[in-house]
Amino acid sequence: MKTTKRILVAGIAAHFATAALAQDDPRVLTIASWAGPNHVVNADMWPAFVDRIEEVSDGALTAEIKLNLVPPPAMADFVLDGGADITFIFHGYNAGRFVVPQLTELPGVEGNAEAASIAYWRVWKEHLEAAGEQDEFKTIAMFQHGPAQLHLTEEIESLAEVDGMKIRAPGGVGSMAIDGLGGVGIQVPATKVYETLSAGAADAVSMNVDGRIGYNLDEVAPVMFEVPGGLYRGSFAAIMSKDTWESFDPELQAALDKKIFGEPMSALFGRLWDGGDVAALENTRSLGNPIIEASQADIDHFAPIIENIKATVMQRVSERGVDAVAAKAMFDEEMAKAMSEIGS
Repeated sequence: MKTTKRILVAGIAAHFATAALAQDDPRVLTIASWAGPNHVVNADMWPAFVDRIEEVSDGALTAEIKLNLVPPPAMADFVLDGGADITFIFHGYNAGRFVVPQLTELPGVEGNAEAASIAYWRVWKEHLEAAGEQDEFKTIAMFQHGPAQLHLTEEIESLAEVDGMKIRAPGGVGSMAIDGLGGVGIQVPATKVYETLSAGAADAVSMNVDGRIGYNLDEVAPVMFEVPGGLYRGSFAAIMSKDTWESFDPELQAALDKKIFGEPMSALFGRLWDGGDVAALENTRSLGNPIIEASQADIDHFAPIIENIKATVMQRVSERGVDAVAAKAMFDEEMAKAMSEIGS
C-alpha cells in the first residue's frame, strides 16, 4: 500500500499519533535528515529510498523524512538513542570516531559518485567493516559524493593563493587538504556554510559541486576552482537502528538485504548525487559565474600534499587493524571496474 511521503521540518511537524496502526496499514519509519529541503539527499535520495522499501516490503513499510531534528554531528547518536529509525552521517563530522572511511576520501581520485559508492560498499564489506566503527548500527549503504572543489567569494589565479585564506573545511580528509594548502580551516557543518560565507567569516568553502544548489553557493561563493579528482571525496553512511532492524521478521530482512540495502542503495545514492552535481554545474554556467580550471602548475603544487595526506590516512587506517594497502588497492580496482560496469 503506497503512502504519501512528506518531508517534515522539526519544530513545525505534526505530532505522530501513537495509537496502533490498523492491520493493513504500513509501518512508518522515521528518517532523520539534516541537509536542506532542496538538497539532493532530501529531494531525490530519501524519496527514492522510500519508494524502494515500500516496493520491496509489499507495502508493509514506508517512511517519513524529518529535517533538522538534531545538528549533523549528533545524527549517529540520535539513531542510537532511538530518536529515529534511519539517518545518514558524514563521517568527517565525528573526528576520531570514524577513521577507516578516510581511506576512500583521498584527493585526486577520478570518477563519478556512483562508481565510487559501488567501490566503497565492496571495500567496506571486504576490509573496512571489520574495524567495528559502525557495529552499533545496521549499515544500509556506504556512499560518496563526486570530487569536492573549492568555491570562492572572489577569483584566484592559482591554487597557491589558498595559503592564508579562511576556508570552511568539512572535517576528515577535506580538512587535511585545506591544511596542506595552507588555508585556515573553519569547521562548520554544511548547513552553516551559507551564513558563514555571507557573514564574511570565510573566503571560500570546500564542498562537492551539488552544494552550489543544495546550499545556494552561487549567491555567496560564485567562483568555482576545479581540481582534477577534487580536493577530497566525502564519505557517508546510511544507518538504521539495530533495534528497528531486529524488529523485522527474517523474511523481510532477507528481502531488504537482497534487493535494496548494501550495494544497490549505495549505487542509487551515488547515481542521484551525480545528477545533482550535473544540475548544479549547469546552473552555475547559466548564471555566468566563473569556473576556473586548475593548471598543470596547480596540479604539481597539490601533488605532494596528496602524498602526505595519503601517508597519514594509510597509517591511521592501519592502526584500526585494517590492511590499508590492500583496501586502497581494492578501492582503486573496484572504482575502475564500476566505471566500466555503469558505462562511464
